[in-house]
Amino acid sequence: MNTEIRELDRQIAELQARRDKLVRENKSQAIQTARQLVAEFGLTPVQIGLGSISRKPLPPSTKRPTTFYDPNRGLAWDGSLSGRGRKPAWIMQAIEDKTIESFRVMVQSATEAQV
Repeated sequence: MNTEIRELDRQIAELQARRDKLVRENKSQAIQTARQLVAEFGLTPVQIGLGSISRKPLPPSTKRPTTFYDPNRGLAWDGSLSGRGRKPAWIMQAIEDKTIESFRVMVQSATEAQV
């Protein structure tokens, strides 16, 4: 029974290798054909259904404004914990010392500054 299983495994490996070789050959032929057709007819990505592919850089992500800032050490924290790990050590220490509010950044709106 073990010899039969080994023989079947050998045949499977051989067939898989033949299949992989055929896929590589067909893929390279398909790429050559596609390149020839694109060049021959002057096709654009949109015309062949690849319009969503863009080479433009992604817009910059919006960063949360700083909520806490330590001017002595130049450390800042935006106050979020959304998938970013633990609170920084200096924030933990400030919470423990009950001095966290002294690090809070006070934001003024434009209307308040004019008054």
